[in-house]
Amino acid sequence: MRQLILFTLLILTSITTQALEAPPLQMAALKNLTLESGGVLKQAKLGYRTAGKLNAAGDNAILYPTWFGGSSKDMFNYGAIDPIDTSKYFVIVVDAFGNGVSASPSNHKNFPAITIGDMVQAQHQLLTKTLGITQLYAVVGTSMGGMQAFEWITRHPTFMRKAISLVGSPRLDTYDRLLWQTQLEAIALAEKAGDIQAANKVVAMIDALALFTPEYHARRTPVSQAQAFIHTTQTSDKRDLRDKAAQLEAMLSHDISRNFDGSMAKAAAAVMAQVLSIVDLQDHMVTPRPAIRFSELLGAKTLELNTYCGHISSACAGDEINQAVRNFLAAP
Repeated sequence: MRQLILFTLLILTSITTQALEAPPLQMAALKNLTLESGGVLKQAKLGYRTAGKLNAAGDNAILYPTWFGGSSKDMFNYGAIDPIDTSKYFVIVVDAFGNGVSASPSNHKNFPAITIGDMVQAQHQLLTKTLGITQLYAVVGTSMGGMQAFEWITRHPTFMRKAISLVGSPRLDTYDRLLWQTQLEAIALAEKAGDIQAANKVVAMIDALALFTPEYHARRTPVSQAQAFIHTTQTSDKRDLRDKAAQLEAMLSHDISRNFDGSMAKAAAAVMAQVLSIVDLQDHMVTPRPAIRFSELLGAKTLELNTYCGHISSACAGDEINQAVRNFLAAP
């Protein structure tokens, strides 16, 4: 599963998958969306792809928001949807704001600052107004998608039966904030100097440092190939940095306790869904402590991995992760 910008490159060399072919992209025109800031996002579009069919009872829908920098096409092409049985479930994969497909700084004039909560509200409007879905079987999300899953279960606690967060977080820990803020500072400095190409290189390299562990790089990239790997890393990120900055800022503001007087215990008390959190103890991109502690408050299931693959834990434990997802979705 992919988390950040380099995923599309790294995943191809790390995981063997029976990925589904991506269904056609659909675009929903949202009505004016009131943002957490109090502003209004006008004439916004939201991209999505669906697989499977909604049953007669309308209770088999699974929402899968995209990870940071990822698209709905990536989710299918790189195997994120694989553990979900599309002959049984109706899967809706939604392009999060700021990914360059849905409304983003690169394609929407005067695009405002957004939050993870704004992404979720847009998805709620898509489900209820466009697709006519008033109940989800589950919300499943990876990395930033996992952050959206945590937002869903606290903002709309009766809307889904189950939720799965894979290497996500209910709020960023200190290390995570340092990482994301470092990337934002690199972008800002390069923009000030008029050298966006330099920002692309630096931000991509920061991603590569945090996506995996030092052991992963030592095992998978011989020293003789290190310079070639660095060059590939520097040049592989083609994403518009304005879009990346918008999603970075959204993650930096992410904290599900904000609507509960800053109390994670109160946020946990609001949750009604069954929750599975999957984390990796060596994750340097979205550190696992907040998710583990929130699961403890919920009395929920947590699969704690400890792999040298870190944030891209599926590169080491893909089968175990997929089986855990299947089992959780199938359980009563």
